[in-house]
Amino acid sequence: MAKAIELTEARRRVLAQARVLAAVERVPLAAARGRALAHDLRTDGPWPATDRSAMDGFALACGGAGQTAGAELPVVGASLAGAPFARALRAGEAIRIMTGAVVPQGADAVVPVEQTSGFQGATVRLLAAVRAGANVRKQGSECAAGAVVLAAGSLIRSAEIGVLAVLGCSDVAVRARPRVGIVATGDEVVPIEATPAPHQVRESNSWALAAQVEEAGGAPSRFGVAPDEVAALRALLQRGLAASDVLITIGGISKGTHDLVHGTLQELGVRTEFHGLDLKPGKPTYFGVVDGEGGSRKWVFGLPGNPASSFTVFDLLARPLLHALQGRAPGEWSAMATAAGAAWQPNSRLQAIPARLGVDADGRATAALSAPSPSGDPFRLVDGDGYALIAGQQQPAAGALVRIVGGGSGARLP
Repeated sequence: MAKAIELTEARRRVLAQARVLAAVERVPLAAARGRALAHDLRTDGPWPATDRSAMDGFALACGGAGQTAGAELPVVGASLAGAPFARALRAGEAIRIMTGAVVPQGADAVVPVEQTSGFQGATVRLLAAVRAGANVRKQGSECAAGAVVLAAGSLIRSAEIGVLAVLGCSDVAVRARPRVGIVATGDEVVPIEATPAPHQVRESNSWALAAQVEEAGGAPSRFGVAPDEVAALRALLQRGLAASDVLITIGGISKGTHDLVHGTLQELGVRTEFHGLDLKPGKPTYFGVVDGEGGSRKWVFGLPGNPASSFTVFDLLARPLLHALQGRAPGEWSAMATAAGAAWQPNSRLQAIPARLGVDADGRATAALSAPSPSGDPFRLVDGDGYALIAGQQQPAAGALVRIVGGGSGARLP
């Protein structure tokens, strides 16, 4: 194993090898949430398309001088959201108007009904002075015609669904989901429905990784468990490489006599970018690439076999790569928060500790650290929606500032 590199350098090397996947597909709007937009989305006209009222009240023509309090105007009609006033408004006239309705030609202000004598009667009296432009959403004031409202690579969430619907997109061009193959390894690993013997463990890591892949916008395929035997391992890795854009292996990448994965990957043409990460958990992490014909590329992660290690390294390195392959920004890398929760002992390596992100009574970001546990403990992962990065030999005390990075739960860094 080569010398371990720092996490920030590992992330830099991973993203330096990323290329946006060329494949694009169209999906119905109802199926677009969680996908990455393939092209810039532009407005097909100005928004609002006409002058619109921002209030329930009366539209009138103020002109440069405005209208003074106490003025009384004849009410000559109405403009409703689905039924605009049929003609231009003349000076000295008013119409009833509802929120979102078209402000007719000639009108240049809307006075809220609360500042008038009310909707009853053939005239309206103004209780406050009114200036031109008041409470009118001008045509094109929110978006000019042809403006980019969603950039290529944008993650489509519920708000983006609303924007797409406003612009009439019944189907959407999105980036194809990266195909991610997952290969577990180890003679001690048995299916989750089996009852393991004392020397065995259920194969849980690939299930967690498949869920993480889906959260990151990828399409996971679990290829099963490769035994600690070269020929069978090689065959499964070949199959995974052929069918995937990104291959993730679990276990078999350390220094043991049965850690055969990295050597077999090299024999299959994978070029090593780094092998060894100055991080706890995750030290044996491997990353490599395979360059194919026509500029094609595949990416390979070898993750440690312990649950906390594989889960954490995926969040910190593989997830940003999957985002980049879809043209998405890798996401916010870090922020500072006040440490809370359990105390952790110093370590010679950088530690990534599951942390529950929150806000204290003063509005400051907090990171409640999970209780210390070994990297083989799968249960501490549910205690965090991000990670506190604790530098070597640092012992974070309650109230100290620590650097945090986002996880896959959807939590936003403060």
